[in-house]
Amino acid sequence: MRPIGPLGSSQQTFPAVNEIRHNSANPNAGVPGIGLALGGGFARGFAHLGILKVLEQHHIRVSHIAGTSVGSVFAGAYASGAPLERILAASRTIRFRDIARWSVSRLGLASNHRLADVIELVFDSKQFEEMKVPLAIVATDLGTGDPVVFQQGPLVEAVRASCAYPGLFEPIQIGTRWLADGGLVAPVPTLATRRLGARLVVGVSVGTQDGNRNAPKNIFQVVARAVGAAQKHQFDAWERHADLVIRPDVQDISWDDFGRSSEAIEAGEAAARVALPRIRQLLATCEHSGSSVYSTALSQEWLAETLRSNGRLR
Repeated sequence: MRPIGPLGSSQQTFPAVNEIRHNSANPNAGVPGIGLALGGGFARGFAHLGILKVLEQHHIRVSHIAGTSVGSVFAGAYASGAPLERILAASRTIRFRDIARWSVSRLGLASNHRLADVIELVFDSKQFEEMKVPLAIVATDLGTGDPVVFQQGPLVEAVRASCAYPGLFEPIQIGTRWLADGGLVAPVPTLATRRLGARLVVGVSVGTQDGNRNAPKNIFQVVARAVGAAQKHQFDAWERHADLVIRPDVQDISWDDFGRSSEAIEAGEAAARVALPRIRQLLATCEHSGSSVYSTALSQEWLAETLRSNGRLR
């Protein structure tokens, strides 16, 4: 695998082909799609599936997709052509033990090598070149502190690197680089989505802060809160590359609360429904102008608008 960077099972059956992504008869096939940037957040990241579910229900095409950390898992699964029904079904049964194995070493408390099994089970393709939707996955180079963006080669190690949360998971060595969670440098990979060629970029942020102001109870909360504090001051860096930012209401879901995946998915659906009118407005402007909304004066009005699932703009 050659990274590009830094940036400047069940017996249930599913449709063999995903309608929105691959059906040429789709009436919106020629309409400009949206580029999705899916951020990190461990178990909160299941909200990304709610966003994708609503987009498919309303025939809004995803033209490009990028992911950081858990966002890389769902971005990769969707881009691979895996039916969303399969991804949703897997998400409702997956637990932390399915992606991690405790293996205390000098570099981390656990290995995420079991992610390879999840990818094998859920994804339709495992090479970037075989993706049905252009895909980028972001990791962090621990040697330079720079983002590393994967767009070619095998998918498994790219996803594992993007999900290698520091202090918890061992970093992943690819070539001469040691790579860790992409959320350290790109909490929501809007720039990577833009550089894939997306004319309209929608960022989805589920956050890493646990919303608890009490004293941390373990090392995981200490690390998560420290990373969340650092990311809190990176908003300007990634929001400026988005035309719209959606923030599902998942702040009460803990990082490891995989048993609440259905709640997170529902929160994503609620947030996406609130965002739908503005997404359609942006798409109409993009189609009419024939260029990126981001490059027009109108983008200044909409740039980085934040929609919460309660319907209020922030």
